[in-house]
Amino acid sequence: MTATLRVLFLLGALMLALLGCASPPGSERVPGVLASALAGSDDVELTYEVDGMPRGPAGFGEDLRALVLRRLGAGHISADVTEDERRVRIVVDESHAARVDELVTWTGTLLLYEATPDVVLAPRHAPAFDGAPGSTGGGTGAVSSRLVARQEGDELWYEGSRADVLGAIEAWPIDRDHRVLAEPILGEPTPDREPPRWRTRVVKALPVAELGDGALVGWADGPSLRVRGAEGSPAASAIDDAKGRGATVIARGRVSLGPPTFVDPSALHLAFGGGAEAYARAQHERQLLTTPRLPPLRRVGAVGLPPNRPLAIACLVVPVLLSLAWLMFVRRFDRAHPEPMWLVASTFLLGALAVVPAGLAEAGLARASPWLDPSLVTFGGQPFAFPLAFVVFTVVVGLSEEGAKRLAAELAVRRREFDEPVDGIVYGIVASLGFAAAENIRYFAIGRLTAPLVIARCFMSIPAHMFFGALWGFALGAKLVDPKTRTWGWLVLAAACHGLFDALLSTEGASMLAVMLNVGLASAFVLLIRHALRHGVVTSAMRAIRPEDRALVRVGRPALFWTSAALLHVLAFGIFVLGAYWQLSRHRPSVTFVAGSSVMLALLGVAALGVSTTVPLDVAIDDYGVTFAGAARPWRKIRGFSVHRDRVELDCEGGPILLGPAPPPAIEAIAGELRKRLGGDGAERLLTLESRRDPEDVAGKAS
Repeated sequence: MTATLRVLFLLGALMLALLGCASPPGSERVPGVLASALAGSDDVELTYEVDGMPRGPAGFGEDLRALVLRRLGAGHISADVTEDERRVRIVVDESHAARVDELVTWTGTLLLYEATPDVVLAPRHAPAFDGAPGSTGGGTGAVSSRLVARQEGDELWYEGSRADVLGAIEAWPIDRDHRVLAEPILGEPTPDREPPRWRTRVVKALPVAELGDGALVGWADGPSLRVRGAEGSPAASAIDDAKGRGATVIARGRVSLGPPTFVDPSALHLAFGGGAEAYARAQHERQLLTTPRLPPLRRVGAVGLPPNRPLAIACLVVPVLLSLAWLMFVRRFDRAHPEPMWLVASTFLLGALAVVPAGLAEAGLARASPWLDPSLVTFGGQPFAFPLAFVVFTVVVGLSEEGAKRLAAELAVRRREFDEPVDGIVYGIVASLGFAAAENIRYFAIGRLTAPLVIARCFMSIPAHMFFGALWGFALGAKLVDPKTRTWGWLVLAAACHGLFDALLSTEGASMLAVMLNVGLASAFVLLIRHALRHGVVTSAMRAIRPEDRALVRVGRPALFWTSAALLHVLAFGIFVLGAYWQLSRHRPSVTFVAGSSVMLALLGVAALGVSTTVPLDVAIDDYGVTFAGAARPWRKIRGFSVHRDRVELDCEGGPILLGPAPPPAIEAIAGELRKRLGGDGAERLLTLESRRDPEDVAGKAS
């Protein structure tokens, strides 16, 4: 027990270290010490007030808090949002404060402007140009260490990072007839794949047109969006009017989306550059532009908060507890010869450490080429990119993660305790659960432990990792019985399933197919468990028996098993819906809500117990003996048997074994096979024992 506690303590310490080394593909790593990577460690509270008339009462999901959450969700920002009359308070990591301000103060309308390139900005620190101001060659000069001034002809603008340009347009003065926007400089992707630079864009302060009610946003041809106005709506009239008045810039708040292209009287197109990155940018903007409108909000306060240690600790503890809960479920299939806890804990720990080589491999491949970057090859979730996404996710994510998890299980495979086919499945899943725990720490920290995220990861991603590990783990166990088993083929199959799962989740409209894949993998898991539990501890005598010489009789309660499995999925979906409800209306749940959710969790546990207890298994009877649920008894240790209504009881050395439950035909088949080998009375049994001495036992006595 002491060794186990030491391993678990080391696991917790290394989980903390992993936060600084691993991150989900495509996510931004927060620089600095470990604490900065944890949710609640560097929070700020932003307060916004409704600017104008108060809004009327809204229904569920339409209140201001829910609308703000949806806007921030579209911007991939997790925050805690509360509403108090005319004020909204948003608690978010300080690094996201500027982005939150940009999204929340934007009401949701698009404004069309006329650009004025001849207006010269007057920053607080004027630049010194290398070339003459009137030259067309494009002289440059440093405004500060982060912004660069550029000029072409009579137009002068400033370039830099997104944050620097947005900060500059807030601080620099401009006359009342003009305003400054931040605009990305789009083009073909560069070899180094650096983030696009941004520039200042000066426009007239009074917009040409406003696209609000009736504006519909969807995909156009290629990496572009089509904005049209519903027939007879104000947006349709605004687009037609803007076309006649020469609008040259379309803006979302303080961000310019570039020049619009008018394709017909009631529609315009927005282009986002070239390459796969352009599709990603277009998809991001589409998600924002399709969120509901917000009332005008202005920020009235910003206060730094002390560290939220309970949230930070929960982000570390909850992922481990979720993986351990699934581990308890899996270990119920290995009741005959449970694996030692120290080896299980060590494999769990090594699985958690496996996120480091897997993350490095994924990051290295993604940097090598945009065609190996999983976040880009989906082309913004477009269905036409699914075949490419499947291949890239399989090679980059599937092989990297499943290969790393396979290496994590190597210690257990080389131990003498690894002696049953089911052990391969157990250790494959244990390594996968450790990997999922470390991965979820990062996801939960980024997502601030929101209920929908935790539930989705618990009932989708963690089981998926389990099932992927069960595939190659089954091959490791099967190799004990048949040394010719090709384990690498099963590893490739697991990587392909992993790639298919991720590709489906990343393709627009295919999430339900990912759920169906998970259900299919669960069914395959049951088949693999059944096959593995036909053998117990593998000996040379067991290997000598041909599969065709074994009699297999299926027992169990299939109807109850499938009912429990269906109930498990239904309850998981119901709990997800409750989590989403809680996220949108945290102030509304009552005692009834808490009681109902507690009952659903209890029923979920009962359903999981029902699945593990009633799974259909095979009774294997051969020249070696009888094997059921991983418990193998040679004939020399079986004294007799008795037949009951729905089961057969074997009288064995070391305690009885119950074969069943099963319907009468299966019980009769088992009894018939036993009578052939054991006889029907004591005299016949003695003769049987003498004739079926275990050769290994005889050899051992002779030596």
